[in-house]
Amino acid sequence: MDSDIIKALKRFGFTQQESIMYVTLCRNGALTGYEAAKLAGISRSNAYAALSSLVEKGGAVASSDDTSKYVPTPRKELLVSIRRHCDETLEYLDQHLPEEQPVETPYLTVSGYQNTMDKIRNMLQLAQLRVYISMHADNAASFRQDMIDCVQRGLKVVILSNTDPDVPGAIFMQNSAGSGHIKLIADTREVITGIVEQAKRTGQCLYSANEHLVYLMREALLNEIELIKIRSGVGGTEPMESVAE
Repeated sequence: MDSDIIKALKRFGFTQQESIMYVTLCRNGALTGYEAAKLAGISRSNAYAALSSLVEKGGAVASSDDTSKYVPTPRKELLVSIRRHCDETLEYLDQHLPEEQPVETPYLTVSGYQNTMDKIRNMLQLAQLRVYISMHADNAASFRQDMIDCVQRGLKVVILSNTDPDVPGAIFMQNSAGSGHIKLIADTREVITGIVEQAKRTGQCLYSANEHLVYLMREALLNEIELIKIRSGVGGTEPMESVAE
């Protein structure tokens, strides 16, 4: 568990050893550099350097008595500071980051579990009108709250999966999505398709905002919906726009 905490702290600007020192101080209270080094299992020189820089970053304070000890900044106070600094940084970036240039390539490859999960969540979060989702139940469970949020924002949400993910307000149709399968079309504007294995924490997908590729993917999805309707005995005269627009 400590390794996950250290990874999380590193995302917010703390080094590996600063993170180790902060967790060590939290778990043991005020410590000298020697004591912290011994408990953390690192050299004294590295411990003292990490504690010194941790103080500069607001993660600890030095208490001077007979022997200098280091006291961790209370966790709630540290989290408030991190959140404030993040908000300030995001505000600055929102105002000053240059606009991206249009991408001419037909598609991009999104690799890695976290990158793929982030891309899919970003597409769901930024969608404004409708999302069409075809994915295996394992993946649908991971994105259930994101899909619920889409419905609550007033989007049309159509879900094709081997098991109903129980997203109130969404249109569900059962298909035979294979393990790890994912296909998402957002606003008939962008698409991502590929494999995300939750158990193995692996992922690789193709992403495109190319108009022609998105159109082809949408048509393939509409054909799949039509086949599902036929197999389930639903009349074929119902306009497709009632399911996917």
